[in-house]
Amino acid sequence: MWKMTLLHGLILAGVFLCLPAGKCLESGCEAWDSGKEPDHFCCIRCKPGNHLKTKCGRKPQDLCSPCEKDKFVREALEWSCKRCSTCTGIMRVKENCTASSDTVCECKDGFRCSDEECSSCFRECPKGKQPRNRECEPCPPGTFNDKIHHPCINWTKCPQAESDVITPGSVYSDVICRDMKKTTAGLNQKPNTEPSIHMITGISIIFALICISITLHSVLMVTRRRRSWCVEEKDGFPAVEMAEASRAEENSFCFPHQEEGSDGGSSQSSQYSLISPEPRTLQAGDACCSSLGHQLLLASKVSH
Repeated sequence: MWKMTLLHGLILAGVFLCLPAGKCLESGCEAWDSGKEPDHFCCIRCKPGNHLKTKCGRKPQDLCSPCEKDKFVREALEWSCKRCSTCTGIMRVKENCTASSDTVCECKDGFRCSDEECSSCFRECPKGKQPRNRECEPCPPGTFNDKIHHPCINWTKCPQAESDVITPGSVYSDVICRDMKKTTAGLNQKPNTEPSIHMITGISIIFALICISITLHSVLMVTRRRRSWCVEEKDGFPAVEMAEASRAEENSFCFPHQEEGSDGGSSQSSQYSLISPEPRTLQAGDACCSSLGHQLLLASKVSH
């Protein structure tokens, strides 16, 4: 029977030594001073969650004892444990109580703690109001608050008062002023309707190529026309006859003649010069020279 009683006592002791969080405490003294006498220990610091039971004794584990349920101790050498705090009303539990720490409370939504320990709560001030003496008051004229539970601040002052105000201020928002630098820059800058540099460069290159092409075409046309003025048409003047006439004209004009001695010699020389051993191909320069020589020859015959 006594064995069963002892077992039940050990079980109950184990239950009391366990924290609500599920961690069991180690009872006894954590640091001690042995002193001069043998088997005599004086506790310097109890283990967490233990309060001082006896200052000195023969066994260190008997000097401190764990706190009971719903009690806690913060200091290392407290003689007694304190009762855990409870969260009531507009407060709720943030962290549960343990043997070494008290309950941590917090305020419900819409309320704020009055201090670090959150000993009490007061209503949270919305936008457009500011906290004052645990109450909320509207922002005074010329001020605003766009944050939750925040003091009101003054409106921004525009450089030229009403003329620079784009949006007037309210208890919820600040005044919006016209940015003079941005406005001036915006007025000086024209809309981007003009073509870009790359487009202008491309158009200029294309225009230059067109002008060069037209110029080259015009030069070629003039050159062809000049050649056509010098060279006779094949259909109107056969190539063989042109060659013979060209040879005769070259002998009479383009090359020097011997002086006339007598009528017979002159006639024979003229006849000999008009005879061409064989026709040759007429070049553009030869045609021009021949044409001019032919005209001079005809003029000479008419004068004779």
